[in-house]
Amino acid sequence: MKYKIVTGILFFTINLTLWPQNEGHTSLHLEYFYGTILKHKNKVSHLAITNPDGFILSYNHKTTPKNNNLAAYNFPDWGISFIYHNFDNAVLGETFTTQLNYSLYFGNRTRENLFYIKLGQGIAYNTNPFDLETNNKNIAFGSHLLANTTLGINYKHKKVFNAFDATFGLMLSHYSNGTIKSPNLGLNTLSFTTGISYNFDANNPIDYSQPITANNNETNESLKLNLQLSGGINSAGNLGTKQFPFYVGTVYVDKRLNRKSILQFGSELFISKFLKELIAYNAVAFPEFPEEDGKSDYKRVSLLVGHELDIHNFSIITQLGYYVYYPYRYETRYYERIGVKKYFGPKWFATASIKAHLFLAESIDLGIGIRL
Repeated sequence: MKYKIVTGILFFTINLTLWPQNEGHTSLHLEYFYGTILKHKNKVSHLAITNPDGFILSYNHKTTPKNNNLAAYNFPDWGISFIYHNFDNAVLGETFTTQLNYSLYFGNRTRENLFYIKLGQGIAYNTNPFDLETNNKNIAFGSHLLANTTLGINYKHKKVFNAFDATFGLMLSHYSNGTIKSPNLGLNTLSFTTGISYNFDANNPIDYSQPITANNNETNESLKLNLQLSGGINSAGNLGTKQFPFYVGTVYVDKRLNRKSILQFGSELFISKFLKELIAYNAVAFPEFPEEDGKSDYKRVSLLVGHELDIHNFSIITQLGYYVYYPYRYETRYYERIGVKKYFGPKWFATASIKAHLFLAESIDLGIGIRL
């Protein structure tokens, strides 16, 4: 196990050397966590029997009042993290994650005692995924590569000793491969965290005492048309099913409400080849059901509403959809999506998101689009 940890830290260090430096306002944060596995389905009861622990090593950049666009968010920190997660369970193995993260602070930044929310999204490597012959009990992870999302609420006490800050918090962590490969029930852990940060700018701290007015010039935007093409690979969720490509065409209009919020309304077309194969399979496996005649269309069309949290050329997107064309019953008629969106200039953007039905993941979508 030790060589795996060293390899993970080395990978993190290589990323760290490529990370942009700016004005020297940076910190290094190390925290330990200990928690429990949440039983989100009865099928994972045999896995939710241990107390996982691990550590997080983060390199963070502090935004300053010079960036007026981030005043509305109280000048968040952003950075890159390496996470080692030991599930204390031979079936589940361990995970090694590299993720990007944002820390959003509450209240006056000049105070010594601060509360903040930390959001993270990254890619994890699991050491012991499902294998039909050697590890058939691990129905949580069907592949080595997983998507990882973390949400934490934390308390920070600044300058407990010279350049060091102390932190305590609560963290929710989710692992899933988005049904890229089955099985994929995913896993959620809830953990207590404690850590310490070293501030490289201790001798030249940021002055947050000056009042800053957020720039709201963008709130006068008219309606914008968005065209997006997404895709990926996934499977039907049954053991042994193959992986197939899927394609999503999205058209929606958005309206900016303020510096932070953009509302969306539109429609999506889903062409999912795994569903075509599932319809054919069920027609053979369940001939006693009249609806399983194998003739249903595998395409779907939906209406969606969404929200975009704009953080200066980077956004967090949340969407809810309802299938208006739903010829074959698969999961629920409603779906939800959460993801990130990165703008490249005023028009072009890229997205990465997870689509799920009542939190049961169907796919991980990667997309490109244009905002006109």
